[in-house]
Amino acid sequence: MKEYIAIIIVFSLLLFATPIVFGALSENLSVNSEDEERERGLTPGMKFPETISLLLTETDETVELSAEEYLIGCLFAQISVNYHQEALNAQAVAAHSYLRRLMLDGIDISDDIVVSQAYFTKEKAEERYSNEYDKLLERVKTAAAYGVRRLIVYDGEPIYSVYHSISAGVTNTAYSVWGRDFPYLKSVESSWDRSHPDFLCINEMTSESIRLAMFNYNRTASMPLDYSLWFADPVKNDYGYVMSVNAGESLLSGGDMWRIFNLRSTSFEISFRNSDVFVSETRGHGHGVGLSQYGADVLGRRGYSCEEILLHYYTDVEIVEI
Repeated sequence: MKEYIAIIIVFSLLLFATPIVFGALSENLSVNSEDEERERGLTPGMKFPETISLLLTETDETVELSAEEYLIGCLFAQISVNYHQEALNAQAVAAHSYLRRLMLDGIDISDDIVVSQAYFTKEKAEERYSNEYDKLLERVKTAAAYGVRRLIVYDGEPIYSVYHSISAGVTNTAYSVWGRDFPYLKSVESSWDRSHPDFLCINEMTSESIRLAMFNYNRTASMPLDYSLWFADPVKNDYGYVMSVNAGESLLSGGDMWRIFNLRSTSFEISFRNSDVFVSETRGHGHGVGLSQYGADVLGRRGYSCEEILLHYYTDVEIVEI
């Protein structure tokens, strides 16, 4: 969706922390005239393949899938497929747009969320959803068929349509997490996310686990003898998300903290309890940027369409059919 942006967004869970990489366009097939592409809001000459080459990291196997088949696996891996159909449709369009953005940048597609986005094989999806799988599959297929025909675009190109599970009541900015701004990844209201039963989460971390996480992040990092100084001077943005924290001698971003310590959210407080225990209090789940999946579910149940949901969470974009 958790290292200041090694640029591709990673997003997600998610979830989702992907470094953004800009590269050359891949060689693909296109059947549309330039005039048709302009009319639909796309940059002329943009080309999309019908087949996706997907690396499954667990088996080191590359499989060939249609874009629609790929989206089915993405949906099972990325969002609760019990959510409202309009929320599933919105997630499908976001996942498809993100796929096409990566491909335009020359990124190899895999199920590794650090460089691509999450994907479940049929076997993994069946394992996760068990007896519900067959019933839910039809809803997922409907969303995938909808999403594969649409893209979220800004200035004629697919966007880095990142997403997260639950916001902190408003969504976060890309700069707060990855140190880089995108005009379509602004903070927007999502106050309905506060109704999620797991909106507020309190967890404990031992001092030893913190030391180990810091060592894995930076082997030369040192922490003061006074445990109460381990996380000092937190700076938050106007939306409650952490921008920076002094972790010992290291100045870390909120995104760094989220990734290094596996926090549920980039909206958090960490306090010292005693010689061995720190307490983290988080609001929401994920980096908080872009589409809130739970927010999309709430809006879908309130009668919002997929397009209305996407236009709420991504600023100044267009939803185009391809």
